[in-house]
Amino acid sequence: MIKKKFPLAAGFLFSSVLLLGSCGNEEQVTEPVTDEASDYDGVEDANPEGGLAEENVGGEVFGFTDFELDVDYPDQDDALTASYEEIRDQVEAEYEDKLSNETLTGNDAFDKLEPLLAELELTEDMSEEDVISKVTEVFNIEPDFESIEVEVTYPEGTDKEYQASGN
Repeated sequence: MIKKKFPLAAGFLFSSVLLLGSCGNEEQVTEPVTDEASDYDGVEDANPEGGLAEENVGGEVFGFTDFELDVDYPDQDDALTASYEEIRDQVEAEYEDKLSNETLTGNDAFDKLEPLLAELELTEDMSEEDVISKVTEVFNIEPDFESIEVEVTYPEGTDKEYQASGN
């Protein structure tokens, strides 16, 4: 009787491992960032397993640990959304531009966001006007937007929210 249960249990265990192994976080950035991949200063090499090298954890790469952008246009809510989040030494990224029908997650989103985030150079003491101006410039946001919301978590843990209404 035990001999019949063992193959069944082993098969169940093996299929469970395969199923769980295939489940992953599609937003997680797994490829390393190298100097050859970037033509700008400010981004250090990521660790070989993906995410950030230990010395860069905590906002050392872009000057913040969390960045979220949401832009609405009169005819399209959430027309542009972008997010970057450092969780310990892991990075998650998402990018969606409904106007150009582009949706990216994980490595693809990070590849899109990396040069933009590096160019932002946001600091905790910047005014709301300066942050919104810099974000609209770097992300090439059309001036006819209805609303823009930017949420940033700086390395010291300070959360700031910046908002502007349409022009």
